[in-house]
Amino acid sequence: MIMSMVHCHKGPVEPVWTTFSNADGLANNMVYDIAFDAKGNKWFACGINKISRYDDRNWNTYSVPRELICGFIFDMEVDKDNNKWIGTMGSGAVKFDETSWTSFNESNGFPGNDVLALARDSDDNMWFGTRGAVVRYDGTVWTAFTHTDGLLSDTITAIAEDSWGNMWFGSVSGNIARYDGTTWINFTRPAGPVKHIINDITPDSEGNIWISTVYGALFYDGTSFRIFNQSDGPGCFCVYAIAIDSKGKKWFGTTNGVKVFDGTTWTTYTEEDGLAENQITEIAIESDGSIWFATAQKGVTRLSYE
Repeated sequence: MIMSMVHCHKGPVEPVWTTFSNADGLANNMVYDIAFDAKGNKWFACGINKISRYDDRNWNTYSVPRELICGFIFDMEVDKDNNKWIGTMGSGAVKFDETSWTSFNESNGFPGNDVLALARDSDDNMWFGTRGAVVRYDGTVWTAFTHTDGLLSDTITAIAEDSWGNMWFGSVSGNIARYDGTTWINFTRPAGPVKHIINDITPDSEGNIWISTVYGALFYDGTSFRIFNQSDGPGCFCVYAIAIDSKGKKWFGTTNGVKVFDGTTWTTYTEEDGLAENQITEIAIESDGSIWFATAQKGVTRLSYE
């Protein structure tokens, strides 16, 4: 008897780029932020007054009621109760439970009408960055932190929590602060243009902090800062967003495509590879490894692997 054995070899994993625009059901093509909820739905902050939901099959768009005014939606986050929070320019923070909308602004006690950053920490507190203050909401009590508490008084444009529960804050003037629940520490950054506008803060699993600015990216290892700019990394001055995947690769959304850094080598993805456009405003990574890229004018692109 002759027995034959067939060995099956899987081919290389191929990237699949898929773009979604208003023609597919997205509210509009100007997307500023992406968030995932507990049910696996994807939420997109779409320019002025609108957010869209995608459940991998269907699109739904929700408009903020006119009486809440709203405006540009710069950031979005989902809380422990699956409420969607949006930060607006001019109308404070708005909460949406998929049925009703609730506005928090200066008219009802919230300390500020411009909310440019949102984050949820590991204790399920919600954090809001406003002009001159950081606001924490534990579900019942609102607490504002200002320069009198130790925070440099700026417009807060980025918020993130590191592996030890410290909260990090970046500002429009480039100031960086860390809060450990008791003490505020303000950091001296490298001299130069990177002091301007911090767009995003992303801690990695080793405790390092990655910071995107309009003049490149910063890396903080707990002791010192390193600058990545046009000459030695992102290949572009303006970095809007940073995300880190399960393999530790850093993904940078820039005005000149997506730059990926594996610790040694930089790789660039542009429209020629499958991005909807090269101006990337946000990056979000799903639990299955799919990566979503929001763009300034052409919707969102998903990168998955098959």
